[in-house]
Amino acid sequence: MGTLGCINDMLQRDKENRELRKLSKERMKEHHKYLVNKGKNADLSNISIEKIEEIRKNTIAKEQADQFYLFKAYIILTICFLGVFLLGFLCYKLFI
Repeated sequence: MGTLGCINDMLQRDKENRELRKLSKERMKEHHKYLVNKGKNADLSNISIEKIEEIRKNTIAKEQADQFYLFKAYIILTICFLGVFLLGFLCYKLFI
C-alpha cells in the first residue's frame, strides 16, 4: 500500500473513531441520567421509624467493621515492611 493509501486509511479510521466517541458520550449521558433518576421514584413514606433505625444501626456496624478490617490490614502490612527492612539491614550488616 502506498503512502497515499495509508494516509486515507488513517483519515477514515479517525473519522470513524470521532463518530464512536460521540455515540459513547451520548450513552454515558443517558446512563448518568438513568442513575440520577433511579432513586427519585422510591416511596419511603411507608417505612417505619424502627426499620429506619435498624438500617442506620446496621450501616454504622458495617462501617465500624470495615474500619477495623482496614486497620488490621495496615498493621499487618506495616509489620511485614518492618520485618523485610530489618532482614535487609541484618543481611547488609552480616555480609558487608
